[in-house]
Amino acid sequence: MLSELISKFEVLCATLSAAVRGGNDALVSETDAQLAPLFRRIFDHGSQCPVEVQMQIAFFSKLAVDNCEDDTSVKRNTDFMIALFNRYLAASTGAQPVAARPTSEASGLPAEGYDTSIHELALDSVPERIAVVSRDYRYIYCNENNARFHNLRPFDFIGRHLAEQIGEKSFHARAKAKLDQCFEGAVLFYDYEIADSAGRYYDVKCRMTPLSGPAGAVIGAVIVLQMQPLFARVS
Repeated sequence: MLSELISKFEVLCATLSAAVRGGNDALVSETDAQLAPLFRRIFDHGSQCPVEVQMQIAFFSKLAVDNCEDDTSVKRNTDFMIALFNRYLAASTGAQPVAARPTSEASGLPAEGYDTSIHELALDSVPERIAVVSRDYRYIYCNENNARFHNLRPFDFIGRHLAEQIGEKSFHARAKAKLDQCFEGAVLFYDYEIADSAGRYYDVKCRMTPLSGPAGAVIGAVIVLQMQPLFARVS
């Protein structure tokens, strides 16, 4: 069902692009009117297996990447990805969202002035840097502290491959093998050193925890980074 919805969305997008190039205003309006409700149906789909969860998250990740030059589009798709993250986090922990994101009746998008979900509030209030990556090593979520360390915004990370952020060398030498173990269900702890943009060095304690989706299947990894300035470390 989900794959059919996504395939239909892609066909409509191709049709819209062709209509725009050909100056067919009537077809543009007709196709555009079909996209918004289909977009919402893809988001509302209740995925019951890890393959569909991955497919659903990848759909919004791809949209964010494809439209990376449009801040409004990136913000919109980021909102949907974070909402999906909250949905499946709640499903895996048994927690219920305290404040749901209200949506605009016209667009089906998260409305302006919504209350942030309890999960985001919690993750943004802790001192640790926190990120969640999917099984294809792309960011699903990034908290404020992690984004601030890189002088970026949280939604700048969404859909980005981990290797793009930490570098190919660090990804293959330090992260990939450990993430693969985490995706198999292992909880891992390890230390490494890193410098920020100002050249200050930190000792980093990393914890990777599997993120479970429907039926307990692992759909990603939660990465928690505790930072300790090297000058403050006891020898």
